[in-house]
Parts: sequence; C-alpha cells; structure tokens
Amino acid sequence: MDALVSHTLIQRCLEEDKRAQSELYKIMYKTLIGLCWRYASDKEQAIEYMNLGFVRILLNLKQYRPDVPFEMWARRVTINTIINEFRKNKNWNEKMVRNQENLMRQEMSDSDLSDYQQELLELVRSKALKLPPMTLRVFNLYAIDGYQHTEIAEMLGISEGTSAWHYSDAKKKIRQMLGLSMAKASND
Repeated sequence: MDALVSHTLIQRCLEEDKRAQSELYKIMYKTLIGLCWRYASDKEQAIEYMNLGFVRILLNLKQYRPDVPFEMWARRVTINTIINEFRKNKNWNEKMVRNQENLMRQEMSDSDLSDYQQELLELVRSKALKLPPMTLRVFNLYAIDGYQHTEIAEMLGISEGTSAWHYSDAKKKIRQMLGLSMAKASND
C-alpha cells in the first residue's frame, strides 16, 4: 500500500491547520469508514466511530512515529477508540448483534486483490457474519485487523486463552460453513 499521507500534511495538522485536517479526513475516510462498518450496528454508528476515531487521531498525532506507516497507526487508533466505546456502553453486546451484516463490510482497500481473491474474501465474510458476536469480534480483530491474542484479551476483557479459543472456533465454523474438510484445513 502506497503512503496516502505525506509527512508535510501530518506536520501541517500538528500545527492545527484546519485545511490540512480536512484534507487528512478526506484521505483517510475510505479506509477508516470501512473499518468502522465492521464494528458498527448501523450507518450512524459507523459514522460516529469514524468521527470519534478521527478526533482521537488528531489529538494523538504528536505520538505518531514516522517509522510506522501512518495508515496503520490511524487504523489502530480508530480500533482502540471503538473498543473504548464498547467498554463505555453497557449494552454493547446487544448493539453488536443487531444488523450484523454491517459488521464485515470491508473498506475498498481490497482493490489490490484479484477478482478471485475478492470473491473468496467475500464468501468468508458472508459466512463469518453467522458467528456468535464475541467470536466474530475476535475473528475481526485477529484475522482482519492483525491484533495478537494478548491485545484482544486486554481490549475485550477476556483471557488470552479465551481469545485464542474464539479464533479457533471461528475458523472451524467458517470451514464447516464452506464445506471444507478438516484434512484440507489442517494443511493451512
């Protein structure tokens, strides 16, 4: 993935240049709204997550280290913002269950995948939507967003072993839904 955000733009944002902040928002919108959709129960909540995440990005921009791609850092800040919102909301389990089809909506950054890879990814996503809410959250965080089980455990308030179990269970159930035999699956 080519860097979408220049060092100059980041510097201008640090100087609280409103035009630069607006430009950064426009550049990052496509990536971050897709990420937010995976965790939101509806469009309004996805936009709310996006905006909260972006504000947090701006507030924490001084902590950004140029040795990390900005897009990765911004995704991580946004995911942490969403997790914090989960913790603040006592009914987050119920909200996550509603409209689960929105949970796995992927950002358009998958465009570097071939058509065949894109079709396979969509097939896996459609099957993942049928997973229990916590299993789906762990699957998203581990398989899609790249978090480790120790991080997921801390974010979701579960043990590392429980996180690993949810991921293993997600893989097993998705394989079953796809009709893959366990002999084939053990070779991955």
